[in-house]
Amino acid sequence: MAEKTRKLAPTTLLILLAVASFAAASITITNITEWHVQSAGTPPIVKVAGADADGSLLSVSTYTASDGTNRTKITIKGYTGDPTYYSEAIKICNTYGTSSFTVSLKYNGVLSGSWTYVKYLKLWLGTLGPLTISNTTTVGTTLGSVTLNPGDCVSVPAEVLVDADTPSSQWNTDLITIEVDVVSTG
Repeated sequence: MAEKTRKLAPTTLLILLAVASFAAASITITNITEWHVQSAGTPPIVKVAGADADGSLLSVSTYTASDGTNRTKITIKGYTGDPTYYSEAIKICNTYGTSSFTVSLKYNGVLSGSWTYVKYLKLWLGTLGPLTISNTTTVGTTLGSVTLNPGDCVSVPAEVLVDADTPSSQWNTDLITIEVDVVSTG
């Protein structure tokens, strides 16, 4: 038995050394790629002020955020206790000359404020909808899709309900700011 143990000891040691050398070995291969970033110009899908954008009850403007992204800011006012409906808050248009795109709306959450005085915001995409956004709406909820051929636009109607008990000190202030993205694929 002692002779058998003597023969196994060197074999066991060699096996352990082999396993250890494979475990310690590591290979790193770097495949170099170049990414050339260019501007293709303005995006093919744009959001523009709808027919109801009067600058008082509904206003639409655009700006570039600090992260470099294009933003469309829509300020919508509702009368306390009465659902306030706008038949065309914005229009989404395909300005691209050769390709069709499908567009949808995607709720991405609350940016600031709270649902304290806002009961809901409903959005339609043409005749699709509504996408009802409230304190129970899950982030990532979508509405769509609508196909826009070159030169086509689709209206986005909107309805908002502001709580009847909203104090006058809160009138004409931002009660909540939410992000709803226009997602387009082509």
